[in-house]
Amino acid sequence: MHNQTAASSSRRPADIYDLLSRANPGILTVAHRGLWSAAPENSLAAIRAAAELGVEFVEIDTQATADGHLVVIHDKTLDRTTSAGGVVGASSFATVRDARLRAGAGGEMTALTDERIPTLEEALEEARGRVFVNIDTKFPSELPQVIAAVRRLSAEDHVIIKSDVEPQSGSFPVLDADWFGSIPHMPMFRVRPGKFTDDLRMIEPLKAPMIEVKFTDIADLAAGREELERQNIRLWINTLDVSYNLDFNDSRALSDPEGVWGTLVDAGVGAIQTDTNVEFKQWLATRRGK
Repeated sequence: MHNQTAASSSRRPADIYDLLSRANPGILTVAHRGLWSAAPENSLAAIRAAAELGVEFVEIDTQATADGHLVVIHDKTLDRTTSAGGVVGASSFATVRDARLRAGAGGEMTALTDERIPTLEEALEEARGRVFVNIDTKFPSELPQVIAAVRRLSAEDHVIIKSDVEPQSGSFPVLDADWFGSIPHMPMFRVRPGKFTDDLRMIEPLKAPMIEVKFTDIADLAAGREELERQNIRLWINTLDVSYNLDFNDSRALSDPEGVWGTLVDAGVGAIQTDTNVEFKQWLATRRGK
């Protein structure tokens, strides 16, 4: 098992376990699909822009082409974000690679760019030493291939792999995965009203450095703070408009950042995934200055 208090390496950013540790008082910024406000989502340029902004993590999506190449794209089809069309998993790598990415979050009326869909390997190399990567494997059956790519690039120390767990089941198949313990893992689950502390105790065998949860009452998050601290778990929350964590979303945060991001941080949240990274970083800087 990776030591969660491992010494920092000399490169930037610091060791991933040091960064995630609750001993680090900083609030981590997670750029959803990279900084797509500045470049096409899930592109190398979006990863580069996120790193230049100073975010700690980028979240990227990966899936395999028909001929087995892992590429970085969210949708099952090429239609929304590229000049091409068709199902990614039914298309050859050559077809996928030939497509040009659309600016920002895409859409048929969005301008085409010269950016291409990157391979997972290219994305990890772009991020190496600059920004950590949360890999969202769109199809769980392809996770072994993703793990193989991470190992092939010796990228174990700058990625985190996430998967759904059911705390109350008492059964965690990921514990038996051959990669578990050598690559950081982030369990994801829905907070049961009034039972967050119980759920946290149930997942203790996973020795999670960070968890991602959805919630229906923010009081539940605050109630779990002591147990989060005991296990040294950082809490990640999405404020994406599509996350449906009540009204704790980016749209409201733009007009009321304290009411959204501030309330979450005060409840013990230590990492926020957002589509409004520039505004979030500006808010963090202002808050630190108070």
